[in-house]
Amino acid sequence: MYKIILDKLKEFDLISIFRHQRPDGDAMFSALAFESYIKDNFPEKTVKIGGEDIYDLTSKNDQISDDYLKKSLAFILDTSDADRIDDNRALNAAFSIKIDHHPLMAKYADHNFIEPKASACAEILAKIFLSKEFRNLSLSKKTCEYLYCGIISDTINFRTTNVTYQTLSIASRLVKRGDLSVSKLVEFVMDKDIDTFKKSSHVLSKLQIKGRFGYIYLTPKDLTRIGITQVQAKTNIDEIGRIKDLSIWSIALETDDGTVDCSVRSKSGYIINTICIAHGGGGHVNAAAVKKLSKKEFKEFYKELEDLANG
Repeated sequence: MYKIILDKLKEFDLISIFRHQRPDGDAMFSALAFESYIKDNFPEKTVKIGGEDIYDLTSKNDQISDDYLKKSLAFILDTSDADRIDDNRALNAAFSIKIDHHPLMAKYADHNFIEPKASACAEILAKIFLSKEFRNLSLSKKTCEYLYCGIISDTINFRTTNVTYQTLSIASRLVKRGDLSVSKLVEFVMDKDIDTFKKSSHVLSKLQIKGRFGYIYLTPKDLTRIGITQVQAKTNIDEIGRIKDLSIWSIALETDDGTVDCSVRSKSGYIINTICIAHGGGGHVNAAAVKKLSKKEFKEFYKELEDLANG
């Protein structure tokens, strides 16, 4: 099943890795895991991670020239559709492979591996590296750590509704294979420093609740006053989900052009991605998003979420 990935890795000397725009923990750790894996097993090859570099816990971004890209094998990770790739040149590669777990099954690459039941892209990569096709290659402690961090980042340490027995099985195999310190990795991914904690507290203080629907709305002035970026503000959405009285919750970010970007989460039984798709967005059943809503569209969107939560 995964033989084409191995064949292409052997074929190409130049490799590029991309993720979705505003990469989150799963996207970033997946890219780092893939880079680590390739360097361990194919040290003669050149691998570069392109695109944006805005994830707080790690920093990795290589300059990829047009010439390099056109000669390279490109892996596009954790990215549902081509418009969301963090470098719009990615599909100019000599050959492209998409590896993703989002349910929007757009097959934009030359070869596509889409497993919508996986909890994270890192889970799919771990499954590939642990497969029979890859059994003769090494899986280092560093690669296992990156994969485990990607999984716990996207599942909020195994709390999301898409965690399955396969997720836990793969995670346990990574722990055994890499002799991982689970507590240290959870601390690294989940814990915040005091400055970040204070900024998060300011964000969460703006929570509004309408029955079983909760939301935070932030303007550019709010972000400047708090001293936080849009990406950093969005990370607080998981904290809202700890409120047991809420079924659906969201963080809305007004942009400089007056449109609104929304991240949405829900508990089991509340399907939100269909509403997001209807408004031009997408995502998972219980974790989705929509971008560039007009103020009128935004009000309609939130009214639908509120009705679903309280219906």
